[in-house]
Amino acid sequence: MRVLITGASGFIGFPLSNKLSELGFKVLAIGRSIPVNSHKSISWIKSDLNSVETYKDDITAFKPEVLIHLAWQDIPDFSFEKSFFNLNQSIKFISFIAEIKSCRKIIISGSCWEYGKDQGECKDSDKSIPTNYFTLAKHSLRLWTEIIAKEKSITLGWFRLFYVYGPGQRPESLIPTLFQYLRNEKLPEIKTPHNANDFIYIDDVVDAFSIAANSPFKSGIYNLGAGKSISALEICRQAEQLVLNSSVLTKKIELTSKSINSNTNFWASISSSKEQLKWSPKVSIFEGIQKSWKQFK
Repeated sequence: MRVLITGASGFIGFPLSNKLSELGFKVLAIGRSIPVNSHKSISWIKSDLNSVETYKDDITAFKPEVLIHLAWQDIPDFSFEKSFFNLNQSIKFISFIAEIKSCRKIIISGSCWEYGKDQGECKDSDKSIPTNYFTLAKHSLRLWTEIIAKEKSITLGWFRLFYVYGPGQRPESLIPTLFQYLRNEKLPEIKTPHNANDFIYIDDVVDAFSIAANSPFKSGIYNLGAGKSISALEICRQAEQLVLNSSVLTKKIELTSKSINSNTNFWASISSSKEQLKWSPKVSIFEGIQKSWKQFK
């Protein structure tokens, strides 16, 4: 099986490229850098989607059977300019790939924020409600790609990612930030400690993409999450217990934040992912925090 991956040097793309290579896939990876510990069997194109004209021949010669499209520049820049740029580049690239006869499956990373909600369970059948330029761009890309896939009889998987965490994520994200404070025994600064989101460990996300690349499934939207929410305060509690074997700092946050209301508590319905992809998350939040801490140290 020949798999083409964009955004292959990123947080999800790099471990996914290595995983697929380990499983025996032939991988052509497109990334803005080539990671030092990349598997030797992976073929790399060091570039971004803006330069597709320079490597069209290489991709065509590779004859990809599956496209996994993860590339999206400069997250979390959700400005009109950046969102429009990413949408435009993605449409051009996917349109080009769909013309290659060998490609029979396209899998694209969407976002939980496409649902436009911050309370309750998010079902893949729920209506998409864009609330900013980023979610509008993702929503537009899905609609555009659905038409392309239907015209070319290509299977399309739109994977809505919830809060993916683990080694390699941006240092300003919640868990790396907590580790930085706790390692220095400082009180973490959490603006909305009672807000609860669905956190999914990076290895589980990589497994979902790997399974989908290698197995048949119905075209559609699939949520990748843990299927439950957890508050930032509870994550802080677990992280402090792990790093300092204490809960003193978390209790201070709890006492000083009683007047702060929670505006967010949402999670993924993952029934379709379980049924269609035969996938379910395996790593608990505490196990994921443990694994992340080992890498952080």
